[in-house]
Amino acid sequence: MVNLTPADISRSAGAQMVLKAIGKRCPWIKRLFANGAYDRRQVLDKGAFLDFVIEVVPRIDAELGIVLPSRWLVERTFG
Repeated sequence: MVNLTPADISRSAGAQMVLKAIGKRCPWIKRLFANGAYDRRQVLDKGAFLDFVIEVVPRIDAELGIVLPSRWLVERTFG
């Protein structure tokens, strides 16, 4: 799913719109991953309200050479 928003819409507000759309179109999806930009109370509250489990995957410095599988999956999807 792709959601394009105007530049004056924050990531948090855009994410809330995506959560609502996912809930309507794909009700079987219950677990979502998000990067640190979405670690906001509003998004997490909206996700809980819509019965989603949202896991925020933190970024680790590239110098450490550690790749988190769930973060790699998200980045590979958009890459």
